[in-house]
Amino acid sequence: MAITISIVLQKGGTGKSTTAQALASTLGFKHKKVLLIDLDPQGNVTYSSGANDPEHTIFDILGEDCGADEALIHCKYYDLLAADTRLTNIEMSESVKPILLKTTLEFIKNNYDFIIVDTPPALGNLSFNSLVASDYVVIPTEPRPFALQGLGRLNDTIQTIQNALNPSLKVLGILLIKYSNRTVLNRDIKTMIEEYAEQMQTVVFNTSIRKGIAVAEAQTVREPLIDYAKSSKPNIDYQAFTTELLQKIGE
Repeated sequence: MAITISIVLQKGGTGKSTTAQALASTLGFKHKKVLLIDLDPQGNVTYSSGANDPEHTIFDILGEDCGADEALIHCKYYDLLAADTRLTNIEMSESVKPILLKTTLEFIKNNYDFIIVDTPPALGNLSFNSLVASDYVVIPTEPRPFALQGLGRLNDTIQTIQNALNPSLKVLGILLIKYSNRTVLNRDIKTMIEEYAEQMQTVVFNTSIRKGIAVAEAQTVREPLIDYAKSSKPNIDYQAFTTELLQKIGE
């Protein structure tokens, strides 16, 4: 049965989509069977995966308008369940069950080793559903002064879910994106995030992701980073991060 990992933080521009796709690609490169779910109405992962106007999306599956097999898009390193803007309807609804995604995944979990979920930049119905359906959480964040504010609210949400709906949910760690240990500010904020990680009963990953233009270039040409710029600093870092993640979960 698949291990499900949500990539979550309620802020935009923190590298969630990049991390979700890079993790899925690297796991696939390592010969794991991977399903990548784009649960963000913006559809960044869907676009950068090269999916053009898919006939069916995760919205259709959640609405029971089609089965997962009808919506799967087969990419080089993973299968994709694409997003579309109609996911906003789920995000805004007041009657969405928190186990909607979990129930849906029960029918396909046996087909994969890993399910990676990219979530929207908000702690609404979609992120909540993703956390309820997941075994683990990875929190990507940039080393910025306001990072701790986002972590605090997310921690409250995770604790609520652990207490009520998913007691086995575990935060694997906080992943620093666009990090440079050359700047005093980055190092200082990293220390602050490490201290807060202890309060969350988690850690900051040993691996951090360095800046690199190759990420944006790969997304523009809609190619996996691991193919487009194998020797780039971000790709090297994402491979190291994936190895660290697998070690943490005993794989």
